[in-house]
Amino acid sequence: MKTHAKSSSRGQTLLAQMRQIPVIVQGKLTVRRKGDKVTGYKLQRWLHGRNQTRHIPATMLDTVRKGTEGYDEFMNLAQQYVEVREEEALQGAADSKKKESTKP
Repeated sequence: MKTHAKSSSRGQTLLAQMRQIPVIVQGKLTVRRKGDKVTGYKLQRWLHGRNQTRHIPATMLDTVRKGTEGYDEFMNLAQQYVEVREEEALQGAADSKKKESTKP
């Protein structure tokens, strides 16, 4: 039971960390070039089964960069959250098997 409480607390901490991410933008920010000259920036991402490319104005560059970093952080935290919840589910299954095998 203590393991469940500990993992549940860890899960709540992860959710709180996810909520604290200020900007989340899915995709990869890349530089558009013509020869050696930078002509702009674009955001590339896979959406609805297709590659989507969007021009990013220079004024939005910092926001989009922070957003893509935020997305990476969010996905890392989400993976950790899934692992915690999976551990809870499997621990529950192991606990129920122990209870079933106990003879009166």
